[in-house]
Amino acid sequence: MLSGIRQLLIATVAVALAYVPTASAQQATPPKPPTTHGAQHGSHHGEGAKAEVAKEEQHAPSGWAELDAFHDVMSAAWHPAKNDSLAVARASADKLVAAAKAWTVSPAPKGCESPVVKSAITKLVPETEAVAALVVRSADDASIKAALKTVHDTYHAAEAACKPAKHGAH
Repeated sequence: MLSGIRQLLIATVAVALAYVPTASAQQATPPKPPTTHGAQHGSHHGEGAKAEVAKEEQHAPSGWAELDAFHDVMSAAWHPAKNDSLAVARASADKLVAAAKAWTVSPAPKGCESPVVKSAITKLVPETEAVAALVVRSADDASIKAALKTVHDTYHAAEAACKPAKHGAH
């Protein structure tokens, strides 16, 4: 019980720190607090993407705190990166690793214990560490963006296969 509370606290702190500006991120527009995944897509693609947004499942709280915490950090980094703004991704790379590690060791709620979910989550730690390593090496934006897209896609594979009881109401 204490271990779960400690991990939840770590994940919560990681998410909170994702919104603390650093020297390298101060020039970038700070990320808006996540609302829904679809709404973020709409804001980045303009009015013409409403049909695409409608097709995409919106990210509502899943009932798995570590999944949601990872999503918040990943989304804040990925959405600006898609538009070639990598400042937030560079500034939050360590937070992304911490959130992936917290998610990996957290117990899966009922409906999320599948091998597909476990496999995807297990991939996130090395994938996020690869992003962080590229940041440390001052790699070019295209390399960081490509690595972050891999993280984003792996996250979505896990999320799509995770259907906790709370998702059944949608």
